[in-house]
Amino acid sequence: MKTDKITQQRIVRDALISIVLYALPVLLMLLSFSISGERPWKQHTQTIVKASR
Repeated sequence: MKTDKITQQRIVRDALISIVLYALPVLLMLLSFSISGERPWKQHTQTIVKASR
């Protein structure tokens, strides 16, 4: 069963739109880190919670 050329083009278009929508938040987050100069993955703050008795 052969699919129409228009159907194939729509599948490719929809796949590309899905990839862009999936990657957009990650790219925006990296852009905001780049602009602000923040590196949250390099901060090693550790909170120690003591058990109370």
